Amino acid sequence: MNTGKISARYAKALYEFAADANVADKVYETMKLVSAAFVSVDGLKDAIANPTISKDKKKELLTIMAGDSVCAEYTRFVDLVVENKREDYFQSIALVYQDLYRKKKNLVRATVVTACPISADEEKRFRQVLTNVTDADIDFDTTVDPALIGGFIMEVETYQLNASVKSQLDTIREKLRYSNSANVQC
Repeated sequence: MNTGKISARYAKALYEFAADANVADKVYETMKLVSAAFVSVDGLKDAIANPTISKDKKKELLTIMAGDSVCAEYTRFVDLVVENKREDYFQSIALVYQDLYRKKKNLVRATVVTACPISADEEKRFRQVLTNVTDADIDFDTTVDPALIGGFIMEVETYQLNASVKSQLDTIREKLRYSNSANVQC
């Protein structure tokens, strides 16, 4: 069986279990924390997949990754995954759960990267525009990247709009390079 099928089955089972217990929202937030931990903590995935680390330590790691407010359903799910020796699929399960949750709740994931922090009013306007365009609720994240100089980069699901000053300067630079190399005659 491949990773995609295993992850999808476990994620679907977790969603159904969490939805029945009315904690699907809480588990969604937990899975966001877990998937972020896998990305930000070096060696975490290797530690979870390491057969020399005890089941109890793996359960403890997966619980710590979930943050302070872990629900009982998440803990039971961690126990099930580790007991079935599927913990090396946990990162993928967390990502598939998030996708499944967003699909069921008609949520669209959006990220806006700006050169400086945006105000609550600006975030509200971004959210409103995205809601109107997608006809869905928005799961909205913002990030600050001073390298953009100004403007923003908006990512919605698999689409990206790059309206940053840095991008515009890079485009101008490339056009100047191309026009200079085309005008050079030997």
